Amino acid sequence: MTATRYGARVSAAREDASRHHPFLDQVSWLLGSWVGEGEGLWDGGFEFEDALTYATDGRPRVEFRQLTWDKDGSMSHSEAGYLLLEDGGVVHMTVAEPSGVTETLSGTVAGESVTLRSVEIGHTPGAKPVTATARRISLHEDDLVVEVDIGMNDEPPVPHTRSLLRRTVSPAT
Repeated sequence: MTATRYGARVSAAREDASRHHPFLDQVSWLLGSWVGEGEGLWDGGFEFEDALTYATDGRPRVEFRQLTWDKDGSMSHSEAGYLLLEDGGVVHMTVAEPSGVTETLSGTVAGESVTLRSVEIGHTPGAKPVTATARRISLHEDDLVVEVDIGMNDEPPVPHTRSLLRRTVSPAT
């Protein structure tokens, strides 16, 4: 596909987003770009800078991309995936990390909050032994709070990170 044809398809998808699926109303508060700071909650703790983008092409799914940097500016983590929306506040999430861990989660959207728990974890050879995850994404006034719990070696998930982000770009209307 040529770059011109690809660009035309991207533009068409953005235009289609204005005619969005009604399930997207459940998470309209989430769409856009967010930046802020986070903290690691495991022993020893750590601080990081976080950037998240949530976007849609109008179908009942939201693509996301997260980039995380250490306080010294070096890249420390990233992940990408989708929120897949269903009727009645049901939501599923897929997450892929360059560390070789993949997550499939299911949960609910209630008001301005998404709560998810893993139903399947995948690993490439040599990936960390993550065996369970939970995620919460919620809007508190103007701040997006993102919390991730991780379980290793068949242990239940425990709090791992918490980020507090501010919207930098609103979705196109």
